[in-house]
Amino acid sequence: MEFNVIRVMFNKLMEALRMGKTPESFSHVDPVGSRGVEPFSLLSDGVKLRGSIFFPVNRPNMQYPAIIICHGIPGSGTPRPADDPGYEGLAQDFTSIGFAAVIFNFRGCGESGGDFDMMGWSRDLKAILDKIVNTPFIDPTRIILIGFSGGGAAAIHVAADNPNVYGLAVVGTPSDFEIFKKDSSSIIRDFKERGIIRDPNFPTDPEKWIKNFSEIEPKKWIAFFKGKTLLIMHGDNDELIPLEQAKELYSHAPAGIARLEIIPGGSHRLRLDKRCVDALKTWSLESLGWKP
Repeated sequence: MEFNVIRVMFNKLMEALRMGKTPESFSHVDPVGSRGVEPFSLLSDGVKLRGSIFFPVNRPNMQYPAIIICHGIPGSGTPRPADDPGYEGLAQDFTSIGFAAVIFNFRGCGESGGDFDMMGWSRDLKAILDKIVNTPFIDPTRIILIGFSGGGAAAIHVAADNPNVYGLAVVGTPSDFEIFKKDSSSIIRDFKERGIIRDPNFPTDPEKWIKNFSEIEPKKWIAFFKGKTLLIMHGDNDELIPLEQAKELYSHAPAGIARLEIIPGGSHRLRLDKRCVDALKTWSLESLGWKP
């Protein structure tokens, strides 16, 4: 009896903190320099991952819907251009419209430890999602994943088996990994040159490592998405992943909730295309019934 009373009181408290499900707009956002930022680290398979949670205000006082941003597979390792705001800039774009935003590095990338492994990326995202679901001032019922390229593949795989994902958007994401179904030694050498495989003895089983790409193939998993809304975005001038792959993903997606949005002239790095960012923000707001 006492436990039930406590549970009821807890639920009422959470509802009091939670923002309305369909507000007209969200107006209380602090200036960029004074918004709240919470760095964090956690372990995934013993690998330390690092990231940050950005809040719309410096002192959160309610529950915010959250965007978890999943970066793609790094390229050549060349320095980021001076005019590229990075994923931090994208996170601030979402906090400016009332979302909490999460950025982090998958294993093998940035400040996180470990070595690149596609199935490991899926486990990393599950660990991040588990943390965010249990983070104060985050609404666990309204969490959206946005994945770019290979990060989109990890997001599809996680969203297929996790009811905590409310919405999913994938940008420039392949439908398959045929490109990796070749000699593993050349692929591993390439990733070592990119700096995302750091241990000279990794992987210990190259064939199993390469097989992970087939296991996580997006077109195999997207049909099992358990959330409410799904966006597939692609540039029709993507130099790495043909537009046909986005169309194939869409053909496998759950009917009735999926949308395919094509950016005319868009390249693979759509994160730097304002039309893509604006479309993602509008879709995210509409997903919650908010007015853009």
